[in-house]
Amino acid sequence: MRLSGKPPFCGSEDGRGPDVAPQQSRPVSKPQPTLSSIRRQMASNAQSLSGKLAVVTGAARGLGKAIAKELADRGAHVVVNDLTLGPASSVAEAIREQGGSATPVAFDVADTSQVDESIRTLLLEHDSIQILVNNAGIGDFVTFPEIDSDRWDRMIDIHLKGSFNCCKAVLPTMQRQRYGKIVNVSSVAGKRGDFGGNAHYTAAKAGIIGLTKSLARYAAPFGINVNSVAPGLVETDLTSEMSAEWKETTIARIPAGRLGLPEEIARATAFLVSDDASYIIGETLSVNGGSYMD
Repeated sequence: MRLSGKPPFCGSEDGRGPDVAPQQSRPVSKPQPTLSSIRRQMASNAQSLSGKLAVVTGAARGLGKAIAKELADRGAHVVVNDLTLGPASSVAEAIREQGGSATPVAFDVADTSQVDESIRTLLLEHDSIQILVNNAGIGDFVTFPEIDSDRWDRMIDIHLKGSFNCCKAVLPTMQRQRYGKIVNVSSVAGKRGDFGGNAHYTAAKAGIIGLTKSLARYAAPFGINVNSVAPGLVETDLTSEMSAEWKETTIARIPAGRLGLPEEIARATAFLVSDDASYIIGETLSVNGGSYMD
């Protein structure tokens, strides 16, 4: 299945084309879109994602699953990623049963070679990628003394290195087509620190915010919007790992008086990857029920 790019993809035989020279800190040529062309783009139902290909990592459950379904509902062909193919296939099938378009793909975001090979294969089939949502992550609700080097490395590898790997893999095609939307899923913990500890999780999520800002500055001249979303505590499988006392204490600190819904995070993400957010660059959108305000 080939989707129409925006604008059309032009690459080499391996589907990726020449890489940008690593020593370039800024693009040599930066043709900017005219304001009139941007207005025309925004006038045509800017939150529709019809004809665009969106890669959502960690999309077999929780936030990723909700995000994948939301983007599909808005017309995107969604590449549903997970560590193994079975769970990703189930979500992709559910999207198709609802009239959407989706393909399951299995790869480990922390494994650079797996990410590069998977993105290369997708580009050979679909020509271009317009949207990337880096959602893959794990929970590990422990206090600081309980964190050993293995726990630390695993958390950083999946959340932060995983986001870096996927951004690095899709950036060349977005640069060539001079269009792209990247959303990195951080957390309120990355802004505030976590009440219960979880220093490894907090550090990874804070790193994602830093990665978002740095990449956003580099990518903006290519017509690429890089932003982040920072959810508060959301009702997902991960929250079931929390003790009842920990969850109750956390909810007591939320002005909204409840946990968030995955669908609420999904809709915020869908906004950031839409053309209605074309002038939002390097921001982290907090969706946390008021538990942290900045």
